[in-house]
Amino acid sequence: MMNRRPFRGIETRFIFPMVSIIVLLVFNACTVSKNTQQLLIAKDSYCDPGKLTAEFQRTISSNTDSVLVSNAELKTKYAEQSILIMHALGIGNDVKRLEELRQDTSMEARMAVLSLRQRIDGRILLADSEIDALAAELDCEGERIDQIAGYVDNINSALTTRLTVASIVVGAAAAVMGALINNDDWNKGVAIGAGTLGAGLGLATLNPQGKKVTLFHDRNLLRNVWQQQNAHEIGPFAWYMLTEKRFSNAGTTSLLSNTRQRWITYQFDGKLEAAGRSVNFSNGGIYKAGDLHARAEMINQLQSVVRSIKQNINFFLRELNR
Repeated sequence: MMNRRPFRGIETRFIFPMVSIIVLLVFNACTVSKNTQQLLIAKDSYCDPGKLTAEFQRTISSNTDSVLVSNAELKTKYAEQSILIMHALGIGNDVKRLEELRQDTSMEARMAVLSLRQRIDGRILLADSEIDALAAELDCEGERIDQIAGYVDNINSALTTRLTVASIVVGAAAAVMGALINNDDWNKGVAIGAGTLGAGLGLATLNPQGKKVTLFHDRNLLRNVWQQQNAHEIGPFAWYMLTEKRFSNAGTTSLLSNTRQRWITYQFDGKLEAAGRSVNFSNGGIYKAGDLHARAEMINQLQSVVRSIKQNINFFLRELNR
């Protein structure tokens, strides 16, 4: 007796091309060229300061108590933070002399006051410029990383869409083939295969690996914050302001330490070990989309902290010009 035809209304020879087409669609939707799996964006950041930028070699004493004691006569007119700014700028003696001359109305005193103010204002201008340069570098780097992250997100969104379409195609094709197949064994095989393939596509849609990029950053300001160390990447005045506890609101921990703790809490869900292994605090490596977004957020937060230093300088200027 002849075997039953496994398909009703369709020739057996047509089913194999159909399967091949489905597999080809799924393969094209899911695969990524090996040569483009890691997008090499840039070896060096164009936001790094130029080679002609002077290196900061000067250090500022952090013995806060002794500084305040030696400038006790200024406490009646200046806040402690202002006195520490004078110390950091090396203008404490100039401000003392300026206060002495304020009561003298002679021409010689006025000329001396003018000379002192030029010197003091020059130091403040340099410090202000140092902060602006650091903030500008962080602003540039943050925009650069945001742009790369957006580029990777767009690619990943396109891949997710293709996976979703492929999953729909597999489901629809399985339904059509199930209606055409009259043989139970074939029908079960197609159902199992389509179900497995559809489940795989669904999982890939929920948890896509996505594109990766390779970034290198020997100069990594995030690492300075994480390690609480400065290898002359950050200017001495800005570094002093960021690491001196008296410039934070509570006065018990520095601005830099507070920033680091916020990163652990919000960017790494309180997981200290995971934060320590992050590529963001290294010399560079492979970045996924999540790493890029975390880097951009941390850079923008650091930029905000750096800019907040100007509030203390502004308060000091108001005291100086009262």
